[in-house]
Amino acid sequence: GPPLLLHHGLTGSGQRWRDEGYVAALRDRFTVILPDVRGHGQSSKPHDPAAYDRFARAGDMLAVLAAEGIERAFFWGHSLGGLVGFTLGRHHPDRVRGLVLTGFNPFPWPPAEAAEVASWVAGLRGGMEAFVVGYEERHGPLPAAARERWLANDSAALVACMEAWVAEGDGRVGAELPDIPIPALLLIGAEEPFVAEVERAAAAMPEATAVVLPDLDHAQTFFRSDLVLPHARAFLDDLNCGDRYGGTGHHV
Repeated sequence: GPPLLLHHGLTGSGQRWRDEGYVAALRDRFTVILPDVRGHGQSSKPHDPAAYDRFARAGDMLAVLAAEGIERAFFWGHSLGGLVGFTLGRHHPDRVRGLVLTGFNPFPWPPAEAAEVASWVAGLRGGMEAFVVGYEERHGPLPAAARERWLANDSAALVACMEAWVAEGDGRVGAELPDIPIPALLLIGAEEPFVAEVERAAAAMPEATAVVLPDLDHAQTFFRSDLVLPHARAFLDDLNCGDRYGGTGHHV
């Protein structure tokens, strides 16, 4: 099937999409590509925030497609992956057939979101164990497999990644939304602190829809794949069957 590139969020890896059932649900229609993104998993882990700007990370995704001989792909980004998806959609729309973006706010952060991000950075500075414990105190226990994978991360690399993300959280992405010409589905948990911003983002884009997922917080917009997948699958199937943005090149 056509290629679908999945970009995990902070602390994640390509494997996490398998663990939570996404690959099993999507591989009958799509060729799923699961990179470990910069700073995570088996990829390089620089400790310099300058290595993690959104254009460098978007370039990594283009390099993955080039390595597979793929001209165009669907893209699904969660959280940190949402920033990369918006960047690809604006600056490389010829490489992306459609976007699914979960749990990302392209506008300046409201106070609750800024406070949560600050708590992440503070926790990471204390190492992965302190970070995970602090996260679970605020949000409840992580699934066992996810907790193990979070603890395996390089905390200094994640601090650098977060510092770059904070620097880009000033609304510069939001200003680009009217110039993203490809279809997009923006999914947001009702318990996330930036629902209004995501709805505003969809309204600013030429071909975007926002869907609010009842009762879900930020982590659950990934871990509750049973509630997320039906929306994303319907959107991707509609684009794929309609072939409105049919790509060329080799589909592996």
